Amino acid sequence: MFVLDHRTLLVVTALISIGSTIALFVLWHSQSKRNGAGFWAIGMSYIAAASMLISTRGVFSDFLSLVIANSFYVLGFLLILRGVRIFTGRPPFTFIDFTFTPLIAALFYYFYYIDQNLNIRVAILSASFLLICGAIVYSLLRDRDAPWRTSSFAAATAFSLFGLFHGVRGVLTLVQPIESQFMASNLLTSLVFLSGIFIIAGIAISLTLLSYGVLESQLRIVSLAVEQSASSIIITNNKGLIDYVNPAASKKTGYLLDELKGKSPRILQSGEMAPHEYSDLWKCISTGHTWRGEFHNRKKSGELYWEIASIAPVKQKNGQISHYVAIKEDITALKEAKQRIDYLANHDALTELPTRKLAMDRLVTAFSAAGCDNKKVAVMFVDLDGFKAVNDSFGHDAGDQLLKETAQRLCNCVRDIDTVSRFGGDEFLIILSSVIDRKAVIAVTERLIDAIAAKYEIETVDVNISASIGIAMYPEHGETATELVNLADEAMYTVKHSGKNNYAFI
Repeated sequence: MFVLDHRTLLVVTALISIGSTIALFVLWHSQSKRNGAGFWAIGMSYIAAASMLISTRGVFSDFLSLVIANSFYVLGFLLILRGVRIFTGRPPFTFIDFTFTPLIAALFYYFYYIDQNLNIRVAILSASFLLICGAIVYSLLRDRDAPWRTSSFAAATAFSLFGLFHGVRGVLTLVQPIESQFMASNLLTSLVFLSGIFIIAGIAISLTLLSYGVLESQLRIVSLAVEQSASSIIITNNKGLIDYVNPAASKKTGYLLDELKGKSPRILQSGEMAPHEYSDLWKCISTGHTWRGEFHNRKKSGELYWEIASIAPVKQKNGQISHYVAIKEDITALKEAKQRIDYLANHDALTELPTRKLAMDRLVTAFSAAGCDNKKVAVMFVDLDGFKAVNDSFGHDAGDQLLKETAQRLCNCVRDIDTVSRFGGDEFLIILSSVIDRKAVIAVTERLIDAIAAKYEIETVDVNISASIGIAMYPEHGETATELVNLADEAMYTVKHSGKNNYAFI
């Protein structure tokens, strides 16, 4: 007959449980968030302690090696159940957690010291295992859409076998009572302990695989999300060298992963951003903070583009930075739209000349430059003579055409550093920056008058207009922009009243 020494089997069970405790404790310690592995480790330690206590029966008191030991078995599995409930995100079975172990201990005490009955004690222990294992299997398989469901089948199988085995054992004990002592050597008891060894080892392994299965599932989801993200994602090591770029980043930059891996993100720099901006960025992320800002980068093709980026450090459990992850969005179209909006806000829609606001800003800037160079600034207020007649005779479209051509003629008469702006209607303001004296201003003014006096061809008809120009000088006539513009306007009206088609200084 195949009979094994029960004390040896109990010691083997204890050793396997101790090894499982260590493995589950390491698993718990490696996790970044609470997932129940700590309760699994503690539960296994109680199972190990119970096996060691039972193996010492005859050495220590029966209360310790029987009542306490079997209570430890039940408590160990209850702790594993608690860990599974945490793992699956379910609330604990409060009643079972706090009342089941004392109840089992009391029953064991009663049926050993008061009404001694080995068969009832075995049935109580078997029923406890069946109930607890059933609750564990229910918790693991209840949610069909859970990410751990696939990997939970192995753990559910191990607990199902353990529970069913002890359930059958309890029924057989009641149907065919045991006549021998609990520690007596016989085939059935040997099978009980031997199967327990393999199933407990399987439980420890399946719990570990369950935890790693969930991590693998989460990692797969994150990996797919990164791969399929429409945003550009770049991951570098803690030295700033590229480890990974997602397909969106490759498509945007024109570089393949193999071309970028191991390279610095500087390969994308356009050279149009100040070096201190990059040093500020690195200082921010290397101290554990998230940096947000914009990049003006260059594609492999040489095309420039704008990106808004968020770069964050990836920290391990010990707080050390292992990687940096950058998530970027192309904002080139937004930048171009903003530039267009800014341009339209500061330029006349018809002639594309600067508006009054922009002209006044440039006039203030011209004052500062003239003061540094010890030069002067001329402000010319130009009003077209005869424009209303053209507008009334040929219509607004013809008037618009005349204004656009006039703007071009005015611009052709001045330097690039000068400003021609449209103040409204048929009025223009011209700023001559850094002029030496009135003689230079007069030369430009006469060119302007001649240019406007030249005939226009409007709808195949020759049209002639003229200009009245008032001039004010900085700092001779005034020192503020508003003052000089008003003085030039006043001089222009003097010309209007004196016959038009001429110019006058204030």
